[in-house]
Amino acid sequence: MYGRNINLNAILLIILLIFAFSTLASLNIEEIILTLPGLILALTFHEYAHAYTSDRLGDPTPEAQGRLTLNPLKHLDPFGTLFIVLAHFGWGKPVQIDERYYRNPSRDTMLVALAGPVSNFIQSIIWFFVFGIMSVCIDTNTANDAVIMIMNMVLYAASINLSLGVFNLIPIPPLDGSKILRHFVHGKAREILYFLEQYSFIILLVLFMTNLTSYIVTPVINWLGNGILWFVYWVIGFFV
Repeated sequence: MYGRNINLNAILLIILLIFAFSTLASLNIEEIILTLPGLILALTFHEYAHAYTSDRLGDPTPEAQGRLTLNPLKHLDPFGTLFIVLAHFGWGKPVQIDERYYRNPSRDTMLVALAGPVSNFIQSIIWFFVFGIMSVCIDTNTANDAVIMIMNMVLYAASINLSLGVFNLIPIPPLDGSKILRHFVHGKAREILYFLEQYSFIILLVLFMTNLTSYIVTPVINWLGNGILWFVYWVIGFFV
């Protein structure tokens, strides 16, 4: 059974690679340069938040595996990073935890899962504030290209973190939302979530190939982004 799972994952990974490399012709190098810093920071802090929270709840596993660090190399998955560059879809290296160390395994596992998206929302708000301050203080009509590029990079970082936070709250495996939901459901519903975790890679493939989540995630991201920007400019208005 274990061997079959490995073969299945290998086949699915090949399919994903073929699909990702098919997008090479449409790659925008400038966009990659502008989005990559925000993506790396978003994924790094996301995984670190998981590791830090689990450590604080008594689990020594993240520290033993060297995950209590903000070094991106410890948190970036090679294939996940490749897909970020090629297809704007990717993932970090999952933080391994041991629920046996928790006082309340169900609750504490939920808190660890929640920490990742929360870190992205906090980053997003910070980046939106930076962008808001820059847009108020800088005349884009006279600013040079380097300044405009930095402003775009900041806006990309804000949007990426918001997108990653919302996406990971979808309550299906392997996303964090499934572990959060698992705390609040019992019986058959929890068994279904455990069962679906066996097919996490297939679920990612379906989400990636069909873009199903965009119909739900995109409107939420747009609504939250507009709301945060409104709040940012409202706050800045007290000082300028």
